Amino acid sequence: MIRKFIPTLSLMGVLLVSQAVKAADTADQWLQRFNDAMHNYEYSGVLVYSREGQLDAVELSHDVNEQGEHARLSYLDGLPREFLQQGDRITRKISGEVVASDRIQGRNPSGRFSGGLERVKQHYQLQLKGQGRVVGRPAVIVEIVPRDNQRLGYRLWLDKESALLLKSVTLDPLARELETFQFTSFSFTAKDEQSAAATEEEAPLSRSQEILPWLPDGFELFMQKQAVVVSDNHLANMYSWSDGVSTFSVFVEPLRADSLKEGHHQYGATVVVVRSIHEQNQGRVITVVGEIPLHTAQKIAAAF
Repeated sequence: MIRKFIPTLSLMGVLLVSQAVKAADTADQWLQRFNDAMHNYEYSGVLVYSREGQLDAVELSHDVNEQGEHARLSYLDGLPREFLQQGDRITRKISGEVVASDRIQGRNPSGRFSGGLERVKQHYQLQLKGQGRVVGRPAVIVEIVPRDNQRLGYRLWLDKESALLLKSVTLDPLARELETFQFTSFSFTAKDEQSAAATEEEAPLSRSQEILPWLPDGFELFMQKQAVVVSDNHLANMYSWSDGVSTFSVFVEPLRADSLKEGHHQYGATVVVVRSIHEQNQGRVITVVGEIPLHTAQKIAAAF
């Protein structure tokens, strides 16, 4: 059911890019360039996504213009799958047929550093870890280390010339590798001038405390959707949170005879926790899915 959302939650983090205008000497400066560059570059390439012994090849292209963010992500192995982002709308296709098209409501973090580095540094340490080489290009290695055990860590290889992301490794609270994204071919073009992304008046978001009985420090609600199709004849309300680096979503739906059974699963860096709540009139199923430690997702689900 929820599995179809996992590729979007994991792979949209690869849509992050950076700025190449001046030299950077500290982790903060490199990540600031990394955060700003989507307005300065068009880029594309083929990357591999590795988790738990499974390897997927994905073709990716990305641009930002006056209409907003535009991206195309296509799986090159197995069943043809494609994700298209045009501004605030994400469309999912299977074998060329549209199976879902949803508007993002609320602030779209587009993955990392959505709230600025000062916010990120409240919950993560930023460290330079030397230099490397990815897809034939010199790179600077930056680590994002959690200050607590409620979130995951990241090791990034940023292109020395452009500061674009060439490789990303997600780490668990014990610094073990959970999954890896890495370009195997890569090209970029500097834009002549920055284009301002289009903005629309956003519908007000609910307050987090109205939805979640418990929330890890630093996470803010950035998206909510009602009646999301999660499987045949199943609709759920969906809420998503971000701390500026990591994201997770909560799906709330009525309990049915064919609902998912309670339990947990992990797919690389993405965890899924399912909890059934039996109430007097109508039970509910709570599903937590995202790039957070398993114990954090379990605590969120158990708080309902």
